[in-house]
Amino acid sequence: MIRVLLLLLALAACAPASGSNGFGSGLRDIAAQRVRFAAEAVCLNNPTRRAQERAAARLDFPIKDRDGRATVYANPGTLTFLRIGPAPEQSYTDDRGQRRVVQGNGCSVGSPAVGVELANRLAGEILAPRLVDGSDILEAPRGAGTNLEGGVGFFFEGLAVTLPLAQTMFTDPETGESIAFDHPVILIVHG
Repeated sequence: MIRVLLLLLALAACAPASGSNGFGSGLRDIAAQRVRFAAEAVCLNNPTRRAQERAAARLDFPIKDRDGRATVYANPGTLTFLRIGPAPEQSYTDDRGQRRVVQGNGCSVGSPAVGVELANRLAGEILAPRLVDGSDILEAPRGAGTNLEGGVGFFFEGLAVTLPLAQTMFTDPETGESIAFDHPVILIVHG
C-alpha cells in the first residue's frame, strides 16, 4: 500500500499546472502558493476544529463569514478561500471491496485559479515528505485513488486528504452580476 501511495503522490506532483479557469499564470501561482500554505499550516497540522480556527485567524484573511455551521475565510486579492466545518462525505473502496465512508469536520482550501492538476500536485507536495519520513498522521494507509474529476484521494487510519469540487461565486458590486467557478479544493478530514 505504501508503494501505491508513493506512486500516486509522485504522479500527482508531476502533473502540469493547467485548468486555471482563465486566470493568468501569475495569479494562478500566487493562489497555488497560498492554497498549499493554508492547507498545510491550518488543515493538516491542526487536527481539531478549534486549532484550525486559531491557525486560520493568524493568517489574517480579509473576509471571515459563516456558512451554516462552517466558517469561511476568503482573500479576494489572492483568490483563495479556506472553509472549516462539516465536510461532505468522502469514500473509498478498501482491500475487500467494501465502500468505506469518512465523515466529520473538515478543513478545505481552494481557489478558482487552481485547477485539478495543480491541486493534485499541491496535495502530493504536502503529503510526500510526511509519508517518506513515516509521519504519525499518515500511519496505516487505507486507500488511494481519484474521483470522477481526476482529483486524488488518500485515506489513512485517522486522516483523509481528497480533492472534491467546490463552487466559488464572484459578484460585481456595481452591476450585481455574478459569475461562478467550479474548482477543486484540498479537503482534509482528521479522524
